[in-house]
Amino acid sequence: MQQNIRITSHVTIVLTLLTALTALLLAGFMWLASTKVDDIALTRQKGYVEQGLDEQVKAVQHELESVTTWNDAVLLVSKGAHQWIVDNIGTWMHTYFNHDRTYLFNERDELVFAMRDGQDIAALTFSEDEKPVAALRDNVRAELNKRIAPGDSAPPVIGGIFSEQILAISGRPAVVSARPIVPSTDAVSVDPGKEFIAIAVKFLDAGAVAKIARYARIETLHFTTDSAEASAAIPVRATDGSTLGYMAWQPVRPGMMLIEQIAPVGVAGIAVAMGVVIFLGRGLRKTSIDLSESRLALMRHRDQLEESVRLRTAEIERQREELDRLLAQERHVNALQRQFVTMASHEFRTPLAIIDAAAQRLSRTKATQKPEYVEEKAAQIRSAVLRMVDLMESILSAGRLETGKTTLKPERLSLAELIETCCARQADIRKSHTFHKDLSHLPQTILADRATIEQVFTNLLSNAIKYAPKAPDIHIRSWTKNGMSYVSIKDDGIGMDAEDLPKLFQPYYRARSATGIAGTGIGLNIVKQIIDLHGGSISVESALGRGTTFTVALPNKGPLANIIKRAA
Repeated sequence: MQQNIRITSHVTIVLTLLTALTALLLAGFMWLASTKVDDIALTRQKGYVEQGLDEQVKAVQHELESVTTWNDAVLLVSKGAHQWIVDNIGTWMHTYFNHDRTYLFNERDELVFAMRDGQDIAALTFSEDEKPVAALRDNVRAELNKRIAPGDSAPPVIGGIFSEQILAISGRPAVVSARPIVPSTDAVSVDPGKEFIAIAVKFLDAGAVAKIARYARIETLHFTTDSAEASAAIPVRATDGSTLGYMAWQPVRPGMMLIEQIAPVGVAGIAVAMGVVIFLGRGLRKTSIDLSESRLALMRHRDQLEESVRLRTAEIERQREELDRLLAQERHVNALQRQFVTMASHEFRTPLAIIDAAAQRLSRTKATQKPEYVEEKAAQIRSAVLRMVDLMESILSAGRLETGKTTLKPERLSLAELIETCCARQADIRKSHTFHKDLSHLPQTILADRATIEQVFTNLLSNAIKYAPKAPDIHIRSWTKNGMSYVSIKDDGIGMDAEDLPKLFQPYYRARSATGIAGTGIGLNIVKQIIDLHGGSISVESALGRGTTFTVALPNKGPLANIIKRAA
């Protein structure tokens, strides 16, 4: 009996020590977990702030474009309509886009208009931003002069000329952007070398910080030049790579907040556990007498327990593999979602700005408006709306294809007639290009879904026109081989780098050479999925500055023909 009491006392002490050790390990684990959670939260906060800052920088160029690509601006600025310039450029850019400073230069690079902080500066003088403003003006003027330089076989497109820098003005970070004032339609023209230049200055330490804070949902976000606050901050870098300051904030630490909330409960729980262990230790005095009798029963159950442990271990391993798979899938979905948000916010902004600007101008000039003016603004609004409708239709088509809700309805159709129809439609929309077609080698009919195949060739022809603005000839060639119909569409446009070709059909991916050209990166992904559903294939050949060729292959006997052939 005395021996059993000693054993019970030893067991009680051991359990008490184990409970204390477990409490320490649990506390350490919780501290480590909270640290990891706080690090992840801080990384995510930095990502949101970086993305918000990038959006603010990119927005300046597009906002300036909304008032510099405008027939009225070309006509009235050159005439020196000062009040119109104040209302429609200076005040508009300040109140609607929060630009801090706006400057206009004439064809002799003389300052003809200046507005700072919403105030029209009658005495045309610069502030401390004369040097950067003059530098960007000279950059734009140099690009404009290339258009009249003798012997220049490839002058820059005037609509794509701009210059932008991020730099410090009196210790404040600012985005300075410059663009020439050019007509929005062919109804108005401007002689080369006679272009006016508009320059916008937007500081990143004032209203831009508030917008970024709302986007990132960080109330304490502010700009500072003190590197000591950089523990929860991202650097604001100038165009030359130097650091202008930091976007700093008080980091949100969910892990530490959780520990602070549960710490009192945890301490109370540990105390209760220690009391329970002591109480159970006393109870062991009685159970120790039955220990020897239970030994044989434990041995009988040992094998059964080992088997249960083995089965449970296998189940846990299976669940872990399933969780890894679901986590990888979620990361992929999150990446696509971020790409979509970035694309949509960028693509919707310009047409919405155009619609709003045209509507406000119509409202302001309703007493003197002419039918031609109303027709022009209505055309701008309708073009912007059609651009948004096309974007939404592309997104919906991609969604239906991704979820498998698109069902093919194969029918006998003439592929040559379908392509002729697509070419005619594109020729009506854009009269600047000519289609050279050789469709005589296609079979009389193939089995395919008319609506989706028409969508494929409409997208490819539209891309050929859009990415070849200076090359009006589009070549379409056809041939058949091994039960497949082949159609190639070749343009002599801007082309692509070889590094972009393997990723071209991924959703939301755009080639680097497409920078500055409107697009979503959805169209070619939809084309690839439609052709795959038909059992066909698509390939692309391109070189930077030498054009692009897309080749589509479709089975003559329908969507299942090529799939069955491959299986055999």
